[in-house]
Amino acid sequence: MLTDNVLELQVVTGRGERLTCSPTRNPGLFDAVRAGLGQVAVVAGATLGLVSTPERVGRFLLHYPDLATMLEDQRLLTAERRFDAVQGAVLPTPTGTWLFRLDLVKDLYGSPPDEAALLAGLSDDRARAELSTLPYLDYLDRLAALERLLRSEGWWSSPHPWLTTFVGDAAVEAVVADELAALTPADLGPLGQVVVSPIVAASVRTPLLRLPPDPLCFTFNLIRLPATDDAAEARRLVTANRGRSMSGSGTPVGRRTRLAPSRCRRPTGAHISGRPSMGSPRPSASTTRATCSRPATRSSLIRKSP
Repeated sequence: MLTDNVLELQVVTGRGERLTCSPTRNPGLFDAVRAGLGQVAVVAGATLGLVSTPERVGRFLLHYPDLATMLEDQRLLTAERRFDAVQGAVLPTPTGTWLFRLDLVKDLYGSPPDEAALLAGLSDDRARAELSTLPYLDYLDRLAALERLLRSEGWWSSPHPWLTTFVGDAAVEAVVADELAALTPADLGPLGQVVVSPIVAASVRTPLLRLPPDPLCFTFNLIRLPATDDAAEARRLVTANRGRSMSGSGTPVGRRTRLAPSRCRRPTGAHISGRPSMGSPRPSASTTRATCSRPATRSSLIRKSP
């Protein structure tokens, strides 16, 4: 997660104070701001850790007959760490069916990828596999063509009410299958898709980022790109997002971790769940660390977004 790769933040509090926080400087504030959805302070600047990048990558687009087979290969690839990126997608077809696809990336440092070893034991439709090698910067810019198309059709500025959630491995197949059965082409738009990608829960270290309790989780994102700017249609899709409960499956990314007002005050002196109170006494640094930096209890429920 990007929030796990933050080294330092510059934030503006409700009092208008500009503060610096990091794992060693105002650590309680640092943990409360990351994935805090703006409840504690506004991020004005961030220092991120960098890693070396390859000059080229091998990209593998694999097609699957059904959801279960795609999920099973994602579990295998995640456990064996064969690739540097694994992203699953479910795309609507013109005939009203669904296309299941994995987008896999392997960083290349000189030698070409060993395709046989990387794809061994997978259950995709190998005859339809699309394999390519391309410059790393071209891979990063892979969505530029989609942006140009959206702009040319006049859809770029239309509302895009996405739904972004995490679903536990134990429930992911049933949850995604149920949602696919209920979705219509209008729910995604002609260029929309459903993203279903694996995340190892232990790799996420941001305290306030809520995940289901499963060791392996999946992103379940409805990437809605409606071909209209109609306000009523946008409201319908937002209402549909909020109406999804998916009990027992996971946690929406946009759900705030509400900390009890009596136990956690924002460093500006106002309760985290309330409005800024300029007259409230400011807690001591020790109080801030003790209450705001403790990890949130991870929920196994997807609840309605606020």
